[in-house]
Amino acid sequence: MQTGTKKKHKWLRILLTVVGVVVITIAIFTATSLYVSSPTKGTAISVYDNPRSALLVIDVQNDTTDNTAMYGDTAGFVRKVNQAVAVAEQSGMEIIYVKNVYGGNPLVSILSRGRYRRGTNGAELAENLRVVNGNIFSKSIGDSFSSKDFEDYLISKEINTLYIVGADAAACVFNTARGGTNRGYIVYVIEDAIITINEATIALMIKQYHSLGIETINLAEFENVILRQ
Repeated sequence: MQTGTKKKHKWLRILLTVVGVVVITIAIFTATSLYVSSPTKGTAISVYDNPRSALLVIDVQNDTTDNTAMYGDTAGFVRKVNQAVAVAEQSGMEIIYVKNVYGGNPLVSILSRGRYRRGTNGAELAENLRVVNGNIFSKSIGDSFSSKDFEDYLISKEINTLYIVGADAAACVFNTARGGTNRGYIVYVIEDAIITINEATIALMIKQYHSLGIETINLAEFENVILRQ
């Protein structure tokens, strides 16, 4: 009888240990997911005497534009991004590229589905993207402001207005826009040069942008505003 009781206790301890490990793993995974997908907060930018604008190109990388990836055919999307870059270049506007680069964190690797791994071609800027300078910054979570180098660069150039294109409208673009407004930047998202998994989501995201004080414009409006300055 005692032997049977001991066996029951042993299996109960094993079961509780397994349950505990599962609960801790889920908690860590959830915390990591929230961290990666949340906008950052920071110090409000100064009021500049001669503020400048910048075009921010987010996560237009080989793992984003590969037609076997989750976004499918991205050729039209990249053409729109390149069009925005050409307009910004013509106007003399600052153009900044930010890309996802993930290291060895296995949970982040799961969340990113193995994409954007450091040292891989997939993490590099897309081969068909118009890259006009070396203003390239890396981030390890959704919000571009998680990169101190990126934030410091904006401050050094006295930039107070951001025009954003890239991926993903419901993730990194969204969180970067929120990170910008959290710091007092004026933020515009160019709505026909962003992408997400389900295109029907774009309209919903635009409403959410507006509810948070993030403006949206289309490429034609961007060109009119920028080239007339």
